[in-house]
Amino acid sequence: MDNKRLKTNREKVIESLKELSLALLDSKALGVSANTIAKKIDIQRSTVSLYLNELVRNNEAIKINTRPVYFLDANFYQKNKDKLSRVTEYIQDKESEKINRDPFDDLVGSEGSLKDVVDQLKSAVIYPPRGLSTLLVGDSGVGKSFIAQLAYKFAQQKGLVKGKWVVLNCAEYADNPELLSSILFGNVKGAFTGAETDKSGLLKAAEDGYLFLDEVHRLTPENQEKLFQYMDSGTYRRVGETDQVHTSNARLIFATTEKQNADFLQTFLRRIPLVIQIPDFQERTRKERIDLITMLFFKEATTIQRNLYIASEVVQVLIQNVDKGNVGKLASIVKLSCAEALLRAGSGETDIHIKLDSLPNDFLRTTTVQDISTTKDYKIQIQFKSEKIKSRNTIERDHLYQFTEKLIQTVLQYGSNKITKHEFYNQIGNVENGLIDYISFELRIIKTNAFSEYVEQTLKSILANLYVNIGISQFNSSANLLTKLIIYINDYEDDQEIKSLDQTVLILRQKFADEMKLTDRIVSASEKQFDVHNKALYQILVFAFIYSQNQKMVDRETNAVIITHGYSTAESLASTVNRLLGSYVYESFDMPLDASVDDIVREIKAYFKTVDIEKPLVILVDMGSLKALDQRLKEIYSGAIAIISGVSTEIALDIGNKVLQNNIDKETLEKSAVGAIPKVTVVEPIKRENVILTTCITGIGAATYLQKLIQDNTHGEITVISKDFYELKKNGTADPLFEKYHVKIIVGTDDPCISEIPYLSVEGLINRDVGDPVFLTAFPNVFTTESLARMNSSIVRAFTVDNIANNMAALDPTVTVAQVEGCVTKLERSLGTKMDVYLKISLYMHLCFMFERVVQGEPNLDYHDVDKFSQCYGHFIEITKDALSDMQHYYSVKIPVSEISFIFDILKNRVDLSNIE
Repeated sequence: MDNKRLKTNREKVIESLKELSLALLDSKALGVSANTIAKKIDIQRSTVSLYLNELVRNNEAIKINTRPVYFLDANFYQKNKDKLSRVTEYIQDKESEKINRDPFDDLVGSEGSLKDVVDQLKSAVIYPPRGLSTLLVGDSGVGKSFIAQLAYKFAQQKGLVKGKWVVLNCAEYADNPELLSSILFGNVKGAFTGAETDKSGLLKAAEDGYLFLDEVHRLTPENQEKLFQYMDSGTYRRVGETDQVHTSNARLIFATTEKQNADFLQTFLRRIPLVIQIPDFQERTRKERIDLITMLFFKEATTIQRNLYIASEVVQVLIQNVDKGNVGKLASIVKLSCAEALLRAGSGETDIHIKLDSLPNDFLRTTTVQDISTTKDYKIQIQFKSEKIKSRNTIERDHLYQFTEKLIQTVLQYGSNKITKHEFYNQIGNVENGLIDYISFELRIIKTNAFSEYVEQTLKSILANLYVNIGISQFNSSANLLTKLIIYINDYEDDQEIKSLDQTVLILRQKFADEMKLTDRIVSASEKQFDVHNKALYQILVFAFIYSQNQKMVDRETNAVIITHGYSTAESLASTVNRLLGSYVYESFDMPLDASVDDIVREIKAYFKTVDIEKPLVILVDMGSLKALDQRLKEIYSGAIAIISGVSTEIALDIGNKVLQNNIDKETLEKSAVGAIPKVTVVEPIKRENVILTTCITGIGAATYLQKLIQDNTHGEITVISKDFYELKKNGTADPLFEKYHVKIIVGTDDPCISEIPYLSVEGLINRDVGDPVFLTAFPNVFTTESLARMNSSIVRAFTVDNIANNMAALDPTVTVAQVEGCVTKLERSLGTKMDVYLKISLYMHLCFMFERVVQGEPNLDYHDVDKFSQCYGHFIEITKDALSDMQHYYSVKIPVSEISFIFDILKNRVDLSNIE
């Protein structure tokens, strides 16, 4: 009987990683994918990923975060660095990114509520000669230790410190002040019982670095005195010394939870020039609280290697109820929630759903859950592999502030007399139309509920009371749209500062007193219904709505109404037609599908009280059965009544125009009804050849190269056409080329921004995750997954300097390869940046074809504004000329500024050029 122990899955993964890593010496691969190992040892890919990431955390494996993700045995890599140049280059690139990245970018709120904190800390770090001692004050869990360590990393990045980050929690030794003093300053042999040898303290250990003293209020007065003497002179004595003096240049950061603490000596506090208050979790903006929750869940998703779907209710509960413990407590809740959800899901699930019952019981027992909004969507979706985070509410919040910014700019222009009142009205109307369109049609539909109905009834009563003075009826779509607007603001407003908002409100009060009175009534009513964080934000948006509606109210000889069955049908139709007519012609009534004639009459009766019932009345209805209204309505309405069934946008527009012209009689209405009979039109498709279009910001030569490359790899089944980039971007789909051909895909080095046609970058062409779906969608009968794999392999091989150079006619490819690589390397050094492989490909293509054009004496490419470029980017021009100097000398040519401007365009969106000028 064989008693040999079976290997665990973890051991199988480690063994396979080592074996497959050895095989890399004979290939150009970056590493081994989790999928490859999973197939080799026949276990689930998710299990393999779990163990591989554990090896990475233990420094037993190296992770290459490309797409797909690759792994490499760390010991194997260390022994074969010189043979794995691609891996080494990748690791060096990543290290360079880490070195140049601002450490405070990791701090949620660094550009928001913590911006002042960050600015003060940076000032303290760079202040000569060894920074300013700083005291961080904040409740437990706000992140004082984390923020302090970021200050240390910032000092490291700036080259101001090279020493260690040393931490001491004073609370741990508060009951033994002598030991605390020894740990802090060091001691000599025999200084106290147990002091058997001389010891250096933490001040020495932190030399040329930072010493962080947490809970510093637990220091005794004696130790505080020793510390402020060190802060004064940079010298200290070890415990038990009387004559020997030691020096250190350790920088100091302190932290305390006590805002007002009698344990601090005033002489000690006076030595700390900078005291910074860190806000609690509930003091952070709503956006930052969501970001913190998202960040913590993302961290757990990476740890457990699962996709996370966090319910909206969970996020709302965390936003509102995490109080004591702050971010530290939040992190604990998030971790426990993920553990609970993971346990329930089982090992085979890749998607983990975090619901209310996933939250820890002790937290839920002290939590208020009845305030959860059903209209606010805070759900978070995290894909751990692609590191994608989706949150719909973020997009909707951005739109809110974009509309607000446009309104503010319009009001400021009017306040400074830069635009006329007529122009002001048009601009306000345009913005408001866009906002209402967004709320009505683009914003996800939220079914009406008791709350929204209550808000709408409140607003209707306000509008009814002020109808005579303001002119907006509570019966048209105004009340419903206004309700949507206010709920939208409430759903997505946060605490972010809006520049010039108060000044805008002041101008509106001066210029439009009547409209602002109604605005104040509406906003005050809103404050009674729910939290209003930024009252001025509501005021400007509500004003714009009222003003744009009021200006359209025009007295006319005929009353007009649209009545339909269904939710928001009449309202949407009336709103659209009124918008197109530029005036409020139609009132709207949306009736339930089971509404009786009595129900409709009851609703419309209230409307009759606000209009002149002696005037003619036109009613457009959606169903013939509603024509029975005439007998009931003539009993309560004095004027002539016309009812037309089969309402549509076309007939509503036609009759609306006649209402505006006061041209309504039986004959014109009958003509409108006859003209609205549906007509059938059959459109035959134009026969156009399906093609792929290639274009390149670096010139037609590069576009032709892309054209040949794709043409060769589609075996002539698809026609590929090249086009000048700037001409394409200027003309768009108006270019004659689009009349002749049906362009299915545009491939190039820069996006010409033609929204109707999918664009595929060079990077997307190489990356199958991006490129394959585009090709399969555009040419489903031509491509298969297998044929795309073959094409991708061929294209990847073609995108090397050698292959690009081999496609040139005039220059020696062998010489050109070395020259172009040298130019790009020199440019990287001068710009202080490391370019990714896709950017290098674009540059290689441009430089190769550029020098061939110049050497052959072909005309230079025209840049759209070369004079302005020369004025603005003189330093970049000099850097680039220097990088190209060897090639210019070799070929005895001079590269013009117009060509250098194209190099700038290639780089500007891919690398940071802010330090150039």
